[in-house]
Amino acid sequence: MKSKKIMIIMAVIFMLLIICPNKSNAALQSNGGTPATKDVNGWITQIRQMQASGGTLGLTDTIAGNLTSTNTNLDIHMEKNTEYGAMVLLSASSYGNPDKIVNGETTTGNATGVYMNINKEWVAAGMANTAAASMKNAAGRYKNQYTAPTYTEKIGDAVATVGGWHGSNSSTWISSTPNTVTSISRSGLIRSYSGSVFSYYGYGFHRTDGNEMDYITFRREAYYANTYASRAVVVVGSGV
Repeated sequence: MKSKKIMIIMAVIFMLLIICPNKSNAALQSNGGTPATKDVNGWITQIRQMQASGGTLGLTDTIAGNLTSTNTNLDIHMEKNTEYGAMVLLSASSYGNPDKIVNGETTTGNATGVYMNINKEWVAAGMANTAAASMKNAAGRYKNQYTAPTYTEKIGDAVATVGGWHGSNSSTWISSTPNTVTSISRSGLIRSYSGSVFSYYGYGFHRTDGNEMDYITFRREAYYANTYASRAVVVVGSGV
């Protein structure tokens, strides 16, 4: 009798699968392969557009010019510096993989962790006068904003506090050196710069003689229009 009931239930489920409309919306998740690359403006706007009408997530949201929306149950955005920092700090704790993470490995040492691509990764961080228009116009919740010429640590950003961790390379991201204010205004911040998930780099256009020069010629790697990988962070819950 029990077997008969099970067969009936399975038959009903099978019929429902055939009769009911079948529609699904899929989103991509990084699996450690070769990532897409875009500049800072491209990432911060296009990741937000994933939850817009016609976007990757199949929702009907509308994204405003400052990247906010009326959806209070879902928020998908370009990773901020503090979010990247929290991820790699946890990776080096007892909750993650305390050994040095090499390119293509995860923050936990197994498939449950976050795959790390140690080859330059943009984060949503910049200065008030940044030349990246979309970053400049974005609401504060979608970026970490720092003020030149003195770097002030944000809790969990894993910049000044991680120098040398796991062989990391780092530059002085914000400097008071003469003639670097123009550099700062055209810079983004790169994480996983080289050799370690704790590496960072923040020099964009830099002028050495105090004169107006062709900044395309003198751009450095963190120039805001260069293209690198980045990540999407998804926050789900009521009132996000």
